[in-house]
Amino acid sequence: VIFVIEHDHQGALGVILNRPLALHPEQLIDLWAEHVEEGGFIYKGGPVATDAVIGLAKSSNVNEKSLVGCIEAIDLHHSPSERPDIEIVRLFVGYAGWSAGQLETELKEGSWFIFDAKESDVFTDDTENLWETVLRRQGGIVSHMAGVPEDLSEN
Repeated sequence: VIFVIEHDHQGALGVILNRPLALHPEQLIDLWAEHVEEGGFIYKGGPVATDAVIGLAKSSNVNEKSLVGCIEAIDLHHSPSERPDIEIVRLFVGYAGWSAGQLETELKEGSWFIFDAKESDVFTDDTENLWETVLRRQGGIVSHMAGVPEDLSEN
């Protein structure tokens, strides 16, 4: 499940929400480690720039930087003390990226589903079932795809 953070004429950037890694925040970024969700892990954001860390935060209010609900991308180089409204943070190593027009082409080919994200998707504790959760809430024929096994021979 990819959460698109930015999409414009130059391309698109997002993070994979359901790929936790066996890393803890303090192993990568001490500055924000205490704000990472309780029991939180680092997530594999995608295959691009795996030396970069992206932070998504839930703040106490919606603002001009909000992506969905109270969720926003934050600058991890700034001190958390500058953002007392930040409640929790989830960190992602790398990101999923598309060059100009690439995502649009993939969408025309039917390579992706597009659904509105919910705030709860970004900070779900149940990352293993996030794909199924998102599909089921769509209703109709799409919701039936949630039960399709990865290995179709198991169907």
